[in-house]
Amino acid sequence: MRNQGKHSDLKTFIRSFKSILLNLPFPCYILDLEGTIVLSNEAAIRLTGYPRETEFKRNFISQLDDDYIEQAIHHLKSVLSGEQMQLQLSIRHKNGSSIPVQILSIPLEIGGGIQGILGFMFEQPEQMEWIPATANTPRWEKILNDMNICLWSVDARTMKTVAISSACQPILGYTKQELTENTCLWEDILHPSDKNQVLQQLQSIESGRSAKLEYRIRTQYGGYKWISDYITPVHDVLTNSLIRYDRVIVDIDHRKKTEEELEYIAFHDSLTRLPNRRKMDLELQKALIEATEKNHFVGILFIDLDRFKDINDSLGHKMGDKFIQMMAGRLKENLRSDDILSRQGGDEFVILLKNLPNSQAIDEMAARISSVMAQPIKILDQEYRLSVSIGTSIFPDHGQEADVLMMRADHAMYLAKENKTGIQQYQTGMSKSLSRKMLLEQYLHQAIEHQELYLEYQPIMDVNTNEIIGLEALLRWAHPTLGNIPPGEFIQIAEESDLIIKLSNWVLYTACSQRRRWMDQGLAPFYISINVPARQIHQDNFIETIKRALKQYKLPADFLKIEITERTAMTNVKKTLKTMRELQEFGVDIILDDFGIGYSSISYLVQYPFNTIKIDKSFIQDLNHNSSQKSVCRSLVAMGKNLGMNVVAEGVEELEQYDYLCSIGCHKMQGYYLVNQFRWSWLRILLDKSTPYNVFLNRNTC
Repeated sequence: MRNQGKHSDLKTFIRSFKSILLNLPFPCYILDLEGTIVLSNEAAIRLTGYPRETEFKRNFISQLDDDYIEQAIHHLKSVLSGEQMQLQLSIRHKNGSSIPVQILSIPLEIGGGIQGILGFMFEQPEQMEWIPATANTPRWEKILNDMNICLWSVDARTMKTVAISSACQPILGYTKQELTENTCLWEDILHPSDKNQVLQQLQSIESGRSAKLEYRIRTQYGGYKWISDYITPVHDVLTNSLIRYDRVIVDIDHRKKTEEELEYIAFHDSLTRLPNRRKMDLELQKALIEATEKNHFVGILFIDLDRFKDINDSLGHKMGDKFIQMMAGRLKENLRSDDILSRQGGDEFVILLKNLPNSQAIDEMAARISSVMAQPIKILDQEYRLSVSIGTSIFPDHGQEADVLMMRADHAMYLAKENKTGIQQYQTGMSKSLSRKMLLEQYLHQAIEHQELYLEYQPIMDVNTNEIIGLEALLRWAHPTLGNIPPGEFIQIAEESDLIIKLSNWVLYTACSQRRRWMDQGLAPFYISINVPARQIHQDNFIETIKRALKQYKLPADFLKIEITERTAMTNVKKTLKTMRELQEFGVDIILDDFGIGYSSISYLVQYPFNTIKIDKSFIQDLNHNSSQKSVCRSLVAMGKNLGMNVVAEGVEELEQYDYLCSIGCHKMQGYYLVNQFRWSWLRILLDKSTPYNVFLNRNTC
């Protein structure tokens, strides 16, 4: 049960603080992750009029006036993602009357994950001033200190401290006395890069609006840390004059650093540390805006290593990776400071040339890169020489938009490779010629009929029990003349056309057919998971297609699982959620694939009914050489487990990666190392050459 661990942790917290919360003189309550009230104190019961037996297990939203429901839902989601929030709304009394209140909501972080919300209600915002003074101070301070929440009230006229909690000292790094005596201390410790922006934001508070600030402050040790500062202006009831600022301050340094690490991973290639395709797209957009303003040229060099497959085949993938790293370093050394080099994937690189004085400059750079890359490279005391194919495009001559310029440089590169010219600049009309991409699209239409497609099944293992719990079906294409076409190449082509639906349905029926065969052979129970793109899951007949395939092969629903990416889940959210819930009611489970690269938050995971998440292989690949990568990976595993989810690590290729994942409690894995290390008796049955459906794992197809 995915919620069992969460409820247990929350119950433990309630048992620890129940007596304190029940005796607070102001309304207090606790909500679980579904927004259900699991604790209300006497003050809350008096305010709302609901007796304890009906108050308990009511949903918080059900007590609100209709006008505030949508705003409250957004408020609760923000709190569950880690923010401390205040909100003014109206509570519906048991007798039907409305009670205007201001609520303060604090996320309950227990055991490394957010397990619920601690909330307070005040009929008048001014009552918040008395929290530290009227409550039992030692016990109240214990709650605040345990949660690392600083409450700080400041006089609006003199900026002197009116009240401050003890939790402020470990967060801000300065004592109550220092903060009280020196009214300029807070401003003095603002990070120079954040100071102007923070002070400008404070001007909005003077006009009566609350503000949520995130900025860095200087610690007593000379370093800087991130804090979140939610500031609410308080006005005199009679004169409406501003009298005080109430602040809720939280240490978010760990969160910000984790976000920075995640952002770096999301925008950089894990092998070369270069910007990836996504980062290049952003940089190109900015470069085009700047070039338009300054009337400059922008150039794109699309580079592909010739015959790199020979390196991989002769030296192996590890040395192939080393080769890619060395080539990336060579490219980077020969660029200007303003130029940007990115790895698009495989053996493809793109160079962005900004602020070019004329269109001829790109030809000079392309010739230079071609010459540099042709120089021998030494690996294992052996020299290797590889040439490159380069396609170029220029802004504004060859297009005004980023995707058009990239596409035309790509087309030029393919023609350079096919014609063996080395360098090819885009020319008008070139897109009409039959490039490789267009060839593939034509051939892909016939691939199913010609029986060129097949599935490889990648084992997913529970290392605690040494059992295979599932297989992921991976689509492969072997063309009779072009050879094996990389999935990343032809699937992208399929997604840009209606072919993706045809291919996805073929995968579904083929996987179900094979699972039926294995079922008839009496193999142990395991599921098969298939990857489903957004266009397929959003089809009106998608659920019926799933049911029809299972019925045709008489398969139990739990023998099939659907894998979707976060990008798919966030496309047409309402319809996606409806489809997921209907599938799970039918018995087909949904897996969140590539977890981590989309900044999944607690509120996001709670919103969607995932029971299994798969950590993207980019977080696993560099575990042995990057301590920050280990920290991020550990956080992702803990996040998933604290939410009661199954966590699967993809792309496990080495013993060190395997050992580290075991040490952090991730025992479900998928990767090349497992196939080499473990031999299951029934796995050999699946490898029987008599079946065209291979169980196979290759690091290039993870």
